[in-house]
Amino acid sequence: MIFNKIKFDVIVCGAGHAGAEAALAASRMGASTLLLTGNIDTIAQMSCNPAIGGQAKGQMVREIDALGGEMAINTDVTGIQFRLLNESKGAAVQSPRAQCDKKAYQFRLKHTLELQPNLQVFQATVTSLIFEQGKVVGCRTNLDIEFYGRTVVVTTGTFLRGLMHIGQNKTEGGRLGDFSAKTLSASFLEVGIELQRLKTGTPPRLLGRSLDFTKMLEQKGDAHPTLFAFHDTRDPQDLFHVEQTGERRLGWAPGGEQVSCWMTHTTAETADIVRRNLSKSAMYSGEIKGVGPRYCPSIEDKFVRFADKPRHLLFIEPEGRTTNEYYVNGLSTSLPFDVQIDVVRSIPGLEKAQLLRPAYAVEYDFAPPTQLYPSLESKRVENLFFAGQINGTSGYEEAAVQGLVAGVNAVQKARGGAPLVMQRHESYIGVLIDDLVTKGTTEPYRMFTSRAEHRLLFNHGSAELRLLHHATKHGLLSRSRIDRIKFKRDRVQHWMGIFETKRSNGALWGDLMRSGGAGVPTPHSFSDETPEVRAEVVYNVIYQGYIDRENRHVRKLSHIEKIRIPADLDFLAIRGLRRECAQKLAAFKPFTLGQASRISGINPADISVLMVLIESSGAGESDQN
Repeated sequence: MIFNKIKFDVIVCGAGHAGAEAALAASRMGASTLLLTGNIDTIAQMSCNPAIGGQAKGQMVREIDALGGEMAINTDVTGIQFRLLNESKGAAVQSPRAQCDKKAYQFRLKHTLELQPNLQVFQATVTSLIFEQGKVVGCRTNLDIEFYGRTVVVTTGTFLRGLMHIGQNKTEGGRLGDFSAKTLSASFLEVGIELQRLKTGTPPRLLGRSLDFTKMLEQKGDAHPTLFAFHDTRDPQDLFHVEQTGERRLGWAPGGEQVSCWMTHTTAETADIVRRNLSKSAMYSGEIKGVGPRYCPSIEDKFVRFADKPRHLLFIEPEGRTTNEYYVNGLSTSLPFDVQIDVVRSIPGLEKAQLLRPAYAVEYDFAPPTQLYPSLESKRVENLFFAGQINGTSGYEEAAVQGLVAGVNAVQKARGGAPLVMQRHESYIGVLIDDLVTKGTTEPYRMFTSRAEHRLLFNHGSAELRLLHHATKHGLLSRSRIDRIKFKRDRVQHWMGIFETKRSNGALWGDLMRSGGAGVPTPHSFSDETPEVRAEVVYNVIYQGYIDRENRHVRKLSHIEKIRIPADLDFLAIRGLRRECAQKLAAFKPFTLGQASRISGINPADISVLMVLIESSGAGESDQN
């Protein structure tokens, strides 16, 4: 089959976590899909910490699973330690996290892509895009091969003019040992897509046998692991499916044979070494122009911005079952290598540590995401979608959710269908994408529970119930799994009805639970339900008052979220609209009145003017999800 003679429905450029989910989503919807990557051997590589999940991130991974994505199940079967964060707090903010075997995670996802029908994987570096009449129609590669497609999804990660820094040393590349996409940026600038620079970093990797774990605090995994995938509703063959070719994907029973992580800390000596060498740091010497992640600061930042802190915690985490390599979580730096050695050996347990890989910072181009519609399609170029770090985000999970949404919407665009757009009250995915396309970002964006005003509705166990209508409408799950989710939903609703209508000793079961907590005895037959159903019922009953309040607030605001703003509306010609407001709206091109209301500087009076204009023109409610 000659690739460059085919017109694909979707071409995905880049095979990191965003690219992998985009390609799988598109091909599983039946679209002919091409996945291009500069190096097949680093598909889905975990460039930084080999961990998935955490606060808000864990909920997003469960949402990925609810929409037919791969990250959750791939994590479960390659995970080596599982922990539920915030276990002592309310279920709304509890978040699963897993340490993965880095290579097993990567190899299994690569194999999954290779076995996926409707998907072709090819190794070539995209050097530029091909445009015709304001639309993208394909891409050129370093092999002088051109590929053509109805839509293109760009997921270039940190590779756009990537430049790595170790002290004063500079090396081109988006990741240590990998290449830099040096010409693709010019292709974006050519069609008026704005680019800016960001920076991220990674800590050194250490040889485990050179570490003294007796000086560290052991952190074991949970005895009863919280997994990411919804195993109670998924098809049995999804776990360890042997393909028709006889190929069995890599992995093991989720949650078994967990390994330990370890905790240590910096010292006064560490602080002294870092402060004495700040001028040698690429970031503090002015070598790096890009803005770094506020919520994952380098060790230099920690000792400068938090000078009053006597020490900073570090987590020593294994990279896999079959390697002796360890990741030092919390020790990101761009200091010279000789200084890195001194810093590492000033830490308890690491006095004789051998470094396998140096820490480094990487600076790269990103496209401010306010240039995108909520579907993640470019406002500048039709049929062009962006997902992942090119949109200014940080983290595997943030990249993966964007990739999934971009992949689905690329297919919908190719077919002329309505896009998948999730609202802020439906999911963390909805919050993330709305934040990006409405507010933009000037630093690597990371999802937190605090960013979601309706987070009480987002407990991680409810993801597939919350997003079932989206998965059904866009054909993202098998019919058998949809039926199981519907049955689960019905059982949850059945028991919620019982708890709010049936009495025990004169009091409603629900009131007893709200006053006494989850430990209150429940009807005997309730124990016959699955743990997943019981957990969801208990959550909804205990937090009923708060959930009802959130839902009332959502309903109150829902009307402006449904009012679609015509794409061709001339904001500058609207009488009664402030000039400053009109200019902002013209630049942002908001999708709905709800989105317009969240743009900085847009006030309620401006929204009222728009609403009157749209209603008088006869525009109805949007048909978005």
